[in-house]
Amino acid sequence: MERKIYITVILFLGMLINAQSGKVGIKTTDPKETLDVNGNTYTNSLYLRNPGEPTMTGGSFLATSENSLQLYDPTLESSGLFNYLKLSLTGIPGTGIADYDTKIDADKFLLIVHNYSFKMNDGTTNVVLDYGDNGTNDNRQGSPDVTSFKSNGTWHIRARFTDSKLIALTSANPARTYNNFTVDLYLMAYKRLITKQNISDITTDLGGTNGSTRSVNKPSGF
Repeated sequence: MERKIYITVILFLGMLINAQSGKVGIKTTDPKETLDVNGNTYTNSLYLRNPGEPTMTGGSFLATSENSLQLYDPTLESSGLFNYLKLSLTGIPGTGIADYDTKIDADKFLLIVHNYSFKMNDGTTNVVLDYGDNGTNDNRQGSPDVTSFKSNGTWHIRARFTDSKLIALTSANPARTYNNFTVDLYLMAYKRLITKQNISDITTDLGGTNGSTRSVNKPSGF
């Protein structure tokens, strides 16, 4: 019992001495912040005056969401804040990809197609487009329709060209059915660490003008 009291007194004196310099250290004689705890802490409640801002020393980033505190720790999280992914899909038909489920959680990540390329499965780039799938050179091609979209809680990929079909440039009249294409997709997945609020979609009618004199209301939260 006497030993426990002695340890408690020494710990209290150490905190008192450090407090004179404006910093308090627990299990450390050289506190770096106003309160520096070298070990685990337990509390029933925690009040933060200005949550959601980087720490002054740049050690961590604190984020708040719905009045709760989150501390990003790379050793505990399953992925980083920014993830660069390459997705290669082979055996693609001439019509391209209509709907591919990446299984990436749409509630936890924002997925963006950063870049893409179409080629043959053997790695060659002898790929052309047949506009209208009519077998003739129309001197036209459909617009690229390569994007990510959310469906049933996950991110999906679409990679094709509107009104056009992929064909292999192997002869003057390539075969009309060809399924040996590869699509390389370079994706950026951003982790949703900070969530302030859901922002509703904005729709505005330009009324047939070029939009130079129109403006939309600023979304809440910006």
